[in-house]
Amino acid sequence: MNAKAATACIARARGRGLTLLEVLVGAALSALLILGLVQIVAAASAAAELQRNNAQLHDHARFAVDVLSRAIREAGYRPEPWNESFALAALGEPTADGVAFASDRLAVRAWSDRNCFDNRNPDRDSAGEPRFYLRETVFDLTGSQSLARLCRYGPGAAELTTQVPRQGWVPGVESFQLLYGEDLDGDGSVEQWVKAGQWRDPARVLGVRVGLLLASAEAVAEPGARRHEVLDAVHRSPADGRLRRVFELAVAIRGRGP
Repeated sequence: MNAKAATACIARARGRGLTLLEVLVGAALSALLILGLVQIVAAASAAAELQRNNAQLHDHARFAVDVLSRAIREAGYRPEPWNESFALAALGEPTADGVAFASDRLAVRAWSDRNCFDNRNPDRDSAGEPRFYLRETVFDLTGSQSLARLCRYGPGAAELTTQVPRQGWVPGVESFQLLYGEDLDGDGSVEQWVKAGQWRDPARVLGVRVGLLLASAEAVAEPGARRHEVLDAVHRSPADGRLRRVFELAVAIRGRGP
């Protein structure tokens, strides 16, 4: 075949277009490429959701830890320790162990010149300074698994006014556990950690250990039942795919440590 005939054959082949086999092969390759891109996008989206839920979970934990730590540190504070009119128990009567499923209750009291909203007391003393009133704060869990706070403020134990009614302010808390560090020999250090009411003398409780189990708002993890140890309690979570973390801290009660 001469050059002229070969050129004519190639022109005729090009005129026929793609064969069915070539079309099928091209479609298959395109499908594989699209599938790979979809998987990459889905994986990136899942990773972003996981990261967002994890960050939100830690933000909630930091907020809870900050408020709890502050309340515990200030428990038992007396502006004039020598003045018996300021005598009080750092731990309030509502403090209890196992008041509800997966929840203890912590009630702390302190004299403060700031009310439940952290505003200075408008009632002034003879020097024009805000008076110190008694502030009682109670923490426990709601039925919807939120850490709840109730706060009362007033001139004395018999004159407390509820300023912040009991309401959930940290969502996704599945367990709230507490242990109390007691100084048995008066040396200023903790010898044992006990549940509420199991101490020998509440005046010798130097600090509080707090355990929180928080869960993410969305299912972003591999589904599977889990067992979580929160201080002295065991919590079994369902296989709902929610991300869960345990946070623990120990806080000294103000003026009780060495």
